[in-house]
Amino acid sequence: MEASKRIRARRKELGLTGAEVAERIGKAEHYYGDIERGTCGMSIDTLVQLADTLDISVDYILFGNEEGNEYSVIARTSRILRHYNMRKQQCALELMKYYLGLDEA
Repeated sequence: MEASKRIRARRKELGLTGAEVAERIGKAEHYYGDIERGTCGMSIDTLVQLADTLDISVDYILFGNEEGNEYSVIARTSRILRHYNMRKQQCALELMKYYLGLDEA
């Protein structure tokens, strides 16, 4: 499957419209449509924005590599936590350790 099809499939999986994705990445709707149709390329910045918006890895978009796919629990957790300050990250870590019954992670 080519990159444009992986992008389209993930957008649909998330229940987003092309217009919503275009708005989230700050691009014109027709440009995003061209990306999904595979009729134009995109900059590295746009590729990274798409990966972030669609919650998948750049590696998955480009090569279909599932191993680097952001669907993994560890990667998803990391993506969520990186948006919070260190205090909240530490609190989340302590909660996970408590929940899992771990003395040290």
